[in-house]
Amino acid sequence: MDPHTGSGIPRTIPYDGPIDFKALARKDSDFAEIYNATKGELDFKNPQTVQQLTKSILKAEFDLKINLPDDRLCPPVPIRWNYAHWIQELIDSTNSNYSDNYDPKRQVVGLDIGTGASAIYAMLLLRTRPNWTMCVTDIDKKSMDSAAANLAINSLLPRTKILQTMPSNSLIPFQALNVEKLDFTMCNPPFFNDVQEMNESLFGTGKKKAPNAVCTGSENEMVYPGGDLAFVTRIYKESLELKEKVTWYSSMFGRFLSMKVFLDRLRADKVENFAVTPLSTGGNTKRWAVAWSFGDFRPRKDLSRTHEVGYKTPLPFPTEYEILLKEEQEPRNVGQAINTLLSSLDITWHYDADKQTGIGFAPKNVWGRHYRREKQRKEKEKVNATEGVKNMDVDVKEQDRKSGEKISKDEEKVGLVFKVRISKSEVLVRWLRGTDTVLWESFCGLLDRSVKSRTST
Repeated sequence: MDPHTGSGIPRTIPYDGPIDFKALARKDSDFAEIYNATKGELDFKNPQTVQQLTKSILKAEFDLKINLPDDRLCPPVPIRWNYAHWIQELIDSTNSNYSDNYDPKRQVVGLDIGTGASAIYAMLLLRTRPNWTMCVTDIDKKSMDSAAANLAINSLLPRTKILQTMPSNSLIPFQALNVEKLDFTMCNPPFFNDVQEMNESLFGTGKKKAPNAVCTGSENEMVYPGGDLAFVTRIYKESLELKEKVTWYSSMFGRFLSMKVFLDRLRADKVENFAVTPLSTGGNTKRWAVAWSFGDFRPRKDLSRTHEVGYKTPLPFPTEYEILLKEEQEPRNVGQAINTLLSSLDITWHYDADKQTGIGFAPKNVWGRHYRREKQRKEKEKVNATEGVKNMDVDVKEQDRKSGEKISKDEEKVGLVFKVRISKSEVLVRWLRGTDTVLWESFCGLLDRSVKSRTST
């Protein structure tokens, strides 16, 4: 039994190392024939070997069938799945329930730009998320026909919108797809600038070692003027017009430099809500994925930024803040102190003492000196107010009462949504929603000072 998947189908975790070919041969008889015939020394320059590996992994770990034309790209499953799984977690961690967990009732609609003959991303996402639907586009009719056939044999076609486009069409064609909003887009863009560059890479021209695997991708799958950076920049330019009609825009990058230049572009344009991750499975192939959003829901730190991406790579603002507890600090007492502090502020705060976890909604900085002074001034004015002003004060109190109700009634006015979780060793503060980094840092500073001031609780 494969330790990664156990007995469950489909797979639910990313790949963190090379495929165990011996274990895969025990699961799939078709792959076993090739594995046994070569005594485990697989020839990845043989297109039949590469195709069978993809077919066997999809069958054994995702219960998916696939057929591919010999002259179209055969997608390696591990990196594709790691990208798809990252998208799933990105969506899960940015939802109105603020739970960070998969919500089976949540209806999610995604778009795969350039789905290819395999429709690999759509099939992986639809198989692992029964309540999701997908839109898929491609400019190549042969690829579209193959993609539709693969979706059909897996009974996934009813949950898919298929659209063949033209090179001059929009990459995110809302009107043609007849959708009003998308939760995400994803893309495996053409990596090469021209055919010569593609051939030099595929044949290892100028490299010490030739590629260890064959690539059967067609020109339209592999080549675009300007390569992956130009293609993703085209998606980005459309996103500047569409803004929040898509919650998360994303793409894979085949080149580190392309990814870094694109992140520099995001930063230069002050697109601060983005995420970047390496897509590695322990082999020689390295890819990266970048997602960006014009909304204010913030993903988990482990999804949005990691130093494994590369040295001096622009990274998004951290969405988590850790406050380490001292040995003499009792976590439950720290939690009670935090609850007392936050309950005294003009925010909406819900605390679960058993789980030592709370969620708060702050309209603005209500803990700073300026706010406290302004509040004191207004309270003094109320004391000396006339009867007419007192009547107005009733309205103010009614307004305050309403603002204390669940934030779902007035979410648009929230400046900061946060979660606080107390464990045996730390207080973890999670930024769930907001755009103001100064407000987020100020709140973290408030909690940090409060926790560290209690040295013997």
